[in-house]
Amino acid sequence: MKYVELANANISQDVLDKFDCGHPDFNDFLSAEAIECANSGNGVTYVLIDENEEESGITTVFAFVTLKATALYYSKEDSNCMFSASCAEIKYFAITKAFQKAKTGKLGVEKYYSTVFFEILLMDIYELSTKTIGFTGIFLRANANGEKLYRRKNFVDATEFIIPYEEDDELGKCTPMYLVINDNIYSIFGIE
Repeated sequence: MKYVELANANISQDVLDKFDCGHPDFNDFLSAEAIECANSGNGVTYVLIDENEEESGITTVFAFVTLKATALYYSKEDSNCMFSASCAEIKYFAITKAFQKAKTGKLGVEKYYSTVFFEILLMDIYELSTKTIGFTGIFLRANANGEKLYRRKNFVDATEFIIPYEEDDELGKCTPMYLVINDNIYSIFGIE
């Protein structure tokens, strides 16, 4: 399995339309808005696919992620200066419902597919940070479904940097979270 850029993927609109993570806004984004989001510079979407289908035509999207560059700003108590931490922001991360609570016993270690899919993503983001464009952290806004996964991968609450969304929609409530890349290499590469 691997993540490929949606804009360059051999994927039909029908395959995008049948993706269902259980969150209508995420489903609609992938199906109707992801390409325009990339074209406007607001985030590039990658889909997790079976790499054997890459050339012949993708039949299933297992997960998707939208990444964008950002920075987290902060001040120190003893300084009047503002500081920033360069980050990749995970704007969206969604897994198809069929794999959300399922486990895999690959290589004799039982893990949730969500963990496996996220670890693949973290390794790709790490490679971006060391080979394409430098950044020191990963930022995201976690909904209730994803927060346990992110905490297992050592993301910490980042409300000191970003005010949480204050929406009434239960699906829209999110906790800002942050991971310092160099402090969490083992977690990124799935070594617990």
